[in-house]
Amino acid sequence: MGLFAAILGLIGTGQIAFTGYNIYLSSIAIPKLLSYEDKAVKAAKYSNIAEEQLFKTRTTQAASVGALLLSFLTATPFLLSRYSSSTIFALSAVNLAVLLVTREYVGDFWKSKAKMPIPGTGDFNDAIGLTNEIRANQIFLAMSWVAYGVVGLLA
Repeated sequence: MGLFAAILGLIGTGQIAFTGYNIYLSSIAIPKLLSYEDKAVKAAKYSNIAEEQLFKTRTTQAASVGALLLSFLTATPFLLSRYSSSTIFALSAVNLAVLLVTREYVGDFWKSKAKMPIPGTGDFNDAIGLTNEIRANQIFLAMSWVAYGVVGLLA
């Protein structure tokens, strides 16, 4: 096993662990948001704004989880088998692009959400914080794919 292969293994292991951690954070945030789903659906019947907010909440969470799953499902086979430099580079570029686009999409909706100091909104506030943490972590995951792609070309 060469030096670059060992570095790829370390990066890949880190990616899997860090992605798993962020999927775990999503698994906490989504149920917290779902606890407000009934109220949001009722409000959406009477308000286009509430309907749009509900749709954006759902789609941003789904996009974030989808990007994380892609990263996890791409990193795992790389760790288990050898792939050509071009395959590593191409899939690293795809993951980089998906993570950056998703991060921007999620950020456009969630970064302006203020935590509400209203009784009964604790879970919603927690979900905002978790979603923003995941969004921040996606930049580190994206940069790990840059490193993986570059090292993959050198391997």
